[in-house]
Amino acid sequence: MDDPKPRHLEQPGYRPRHLKTDTSGPETESRSDGGKVTDLDRVEKALDRSLIRKNSANICVSALIVILGVSSFLYGLTIEPSVTIFRFLTVDGTLFTTVGALCCIVINIAELVRMEDVSSPAAFYIRFSMAVAESVIFIVVAFSQLPFFEEHLPVFDRYDSFVMHAVIPVLGVGSFLFNDSPIGRLGRWERLAGASYVTVYAVIIVTLISTERLPSELIPYFFLDYRNNGFGVFALAFVFVYGVAYLMGWILSEWNMKCSWLWFRDLAGRMKKRKRR
Repeated sequence: MDDPKPRHLEQPGYRPRHLKTDTSGPETESRSDGGKVTDLDRVEKALDRSLIRKNSANICVSALIVILGVSSFLYGLTIEPSVTIFRFLTVDGTLFTTVGALCCIVINIAELVRMEDVSSPAAFYIRFSMAVAESVIFIVVAFSQLPFFEEHLPVFDRYDSFVMHAVIPVLGVGSFLFNDSPIGRLGRWERLAGASYVTVYAVIIVTLISTERLPSELIPYFFLDYRNNGFGVFALAFVFVYGVAYLMGWILSEWNMKCSWLWFRDLAGRMKKRKRR
């Protein structure tokens, strides 16, 4: 990676337990700083409180995503009770995000039990790929509302459509930006990992079409019908979608490093005030 150290770790008051230096000596109780004494134990307690608030918020948001994702999918099944429901980018993306949210709940509970921020790349990429998937869905929805499209994508006409196209994307992206712990500035190839959902959708749609479970009239996007339009159009479409996902991955990862430390801004501010005394 270009910058292995997350930006918020440079804040004076933010030092997660798994990155702390050994303080087994007499400095564990206090440290002299310009004639003033800084209570490190008090700082650690403040850090723990911030970590608890951050993880509790993330668990609540992830649980809400799971509830909304499952309920909206089941609602969609009442209208289209067959395998063809998986032809939609939004439906598959919602299930992808729902499974990821379940993983996040487990990770956050483990962090609360251990009282330390997990900076595992695997944990990060789960949330990262979820956020990229939801941002791509939101972009598709936004573009579909432009006036030059003859048929606008209905967003507010059904419960499942509103939840999948608007609510979950906002929750998923917002939770990643503010609640997920960054692992540093991502390299070019690492950003591409955020586009993993695009690959998942490509596999699903190709499987449905190639096995003839999905007739041409039910293919949701004309460029996916490679049986009639040729595989070149299909490939170009996915290259474009990968490009959009890559761009969103870069933007989201950069803003994640800027926003995630805000849970610890009070602690950083407290340390700055003590330095000025």
